[in-house]
Amino acid sequence: MTTYIDARHVSAELKRRLTAEFPGVKFSVRRGRGTGSASIDVTWTDGPAARDVAAIANPMRGSTWNGYDERYESTATEVTVTIDGERVTGKPVVEHMGVHHEVSDEVRAEARAMWLAANPDEEPEMTNGGFTCEGEFIGGSWGVNQILDIAERVILPRRWRAAREAAAAPASKSTVPAEPATALPGPGLDVTHTEGEGIVVRGTRRGDGSAPALRAQELKWHRKEGYWYLPGTRGAAGAARLGVVREALRAAELLPAAPTAPSGGSEGAATAVAQIEESAPAVEEVAGESDEGPRGLECGAHRVTGTGERQPHGAGAAYLFRCLTCGQRALLADFDGLKCAKEAEAEHARARVDRLLDHVTLRGASTYLITYALAKGPFRRTRGEAVEELGRLLVLGATPRWHAGELRLLHHDCRVASVIRAPGEPLAARTAPQAYRCVPVPEEFAADWDGAACLAWRDGVDAALTYAVLAQSGG
Repeated sequence: MTTYIDARHVSAELKRRLTAEFPGVKFSVRRGRGTGSASIDVTWTDGPAARDVAAIANPMRGSTWNGYDERYESTATEVTVTIDGERVTGKPVVEHMGVHHEVSDEVRAEARAMWLAANPDEEPEMTNGGFTCEGEFIGGSWGVNQILDIAERVILPRRWRAAREAAAAPASKSTVPAEPATALPGPGLDVTHTEGEGIVVRGTRRGDGSAPALRAQELKWHRKEGYWYLPGTRGAAGAARLGVVREALRAAELLPAAPTAPSGGSEGAATAVAQIEESAPAVEEVAGESDEGPRGLECGAHRVTGTGERQPHGAGAAYLFRCLTCGQRALLADFDGLKCAKEAEAEHARARVDRLLDHVTLRGASTYLITYALAKGPFRRTRGEAVEELGRLLVLGATPRWHAGELRLLHHDCRVASVIRAPGEPLAARTAPQAYRCVPVPEEFAADWDGAACLAWRDGVDAALTYAVLAQSGG
């Protein structure tokens, strides 16, 4: 079963990855320019080289152009994006990825000055032989082309390299703290790995002794975001390095000893719940919350509706809202600090699990395999049992995420449970896209999108569109 990711979700994920990889660079990521909604164009000025941006952008295409057969061919690429707050993995519906590196007027002026210094008796509007500029050989061509080569191969790499070194090095001036002054001491370090950020260490402070140990593991300080990060660890490849970093910090006594796994037992859900509850007091102490503060889903069980009544005092622009589950009345912003009824919170969590189990990757199954952290498993559960057990984890603050067709529940970016379809469970029927290259898909192909008949129809659409383009251009 294949999940298809629309180009608009791919473009949003691509911009997030580019911004994280190249901080400080403003990228324009747009779709539908060129071959339609199945194309994405990335544009930026100065900054990194085009090949570095293309290394991130090109793997997010779902098909490539075969010039010999004059057709797009599907690839085995899969991407993970965020759709309505959930991480979904699937095949991107993107056929063309345009990478457009623009050069600013300032850089062009500097390149022109360097060209004139190397060719004092020549004119930029005339052809010119090759020459060497700061160790880079500029081949013979028109002068204007050579100026652009100097900008892209000499000036921009030098500027980008200096910008990266300045951002990676901790500031030495006292006016700019090298590390956050309000962070936790060393033993409270939070070492996590996510697909978008890679390995990140938060919670350091100046003088806690963590900087030498982190630099020894090749981590760098992110001055803008205020945390340490390990370059090149985004995606699944970085997860293997996470344990090495944590062990090094434990050896330096910057992290507590690793927890010991239980000897066994079938109560995997109880183990996962205990794991979350065990870490809850430390989280509350850090956040400075009292026993009366928010808990669980951060009051997410509230289902508020407007009453149309103005607040009895204060500014008349604010209106009162009422929770349909617990009946409390307050301003909309004040519901963040009010706890909903415990029963309503549990019911809200069970409803969320019900919706998660109806996701296309788990839809139609009657039994599931649930694997809990620090417990032997997996455990086979019916839908009702899964709703109850996973609902308890959501109430305690676990966050659902999707990864490669697997539902994961995370707590502080650590996996506490994962859910997959039990072996032998039938797969839910997948519907075909509503349109292919803006052409409505006939109903007979909806049930067998990858079948021979549908592939032949798609080839016919490709040929018809290609003929239409040639006819319009007079070819």
